[in-house]
Amino acid sequence: MFQIFTKIVYRFLLGVVFLFVFQAYSQLDSAITNRLNGFMRENCTTTFNEISSAPVESILKHKVFHIVQETQNIYGERKKNINEFIVIDTGQKVKGFERIQTNTSLPELTGYIREDFVLNQETAHQFQSLLDYIYPIAEWKPDKREFFQKNGKWYFLRDAYFRTKQGFEITVDTQEKITDICYKMKWDGSESK
Repeated sequence: MFQIFTKIVYRFLLGVVFLFVFQAYSQLDSAITNRLNGFMRENCTTTFNEISSAPVESILKHKVFHIVQETQNIYGERKKNINEFIVIDTGQKVKGFERIQTNTSLPELTGYIREDFVLNQETAHQFQSLLDYIYPIAEWKPDKREFFQKNGKWYFLRDAYFRTKQGFEITVDTQEKITDICYKMKWDGSESK
């Protein structure tokens, strides 16, 4: 009995020692942490602005924010580096919108659409505006935006290269509710307007 008790106490103490050692090595000195935090406060600013617009409020279930992070005086340079983010606050977590790469299915964006929103001729302009907020077109790109409906799907053109259209393909059901959103890098000829 004494040997079992000794083993349990030994293992407990060994665990406490390992926990203490790992924490001691993983944490920075508080003076260093304060200096690093001071450096970040002096050289970095972050602003959060809610995107409050009719399209965002009437189409999405959650609030959308524009975050601007400015960094300056890094490496002795006077210029500012600016990073911008569009995020959504789901009520439980703040997340970035899904990244578009090649042909990209966007199930999270589909899930953010309000259940009472219908996509039709009257609301297509609103949906185009929503896309402008959450997936803005780079300023250096020419404006190739257009939208149309064909064969039961909506197409929101965002870009074009060498006569190849790129943009969002939106599938709707018979009640005009959005069931699927994907980004396509190349549309078939039969899908074009």
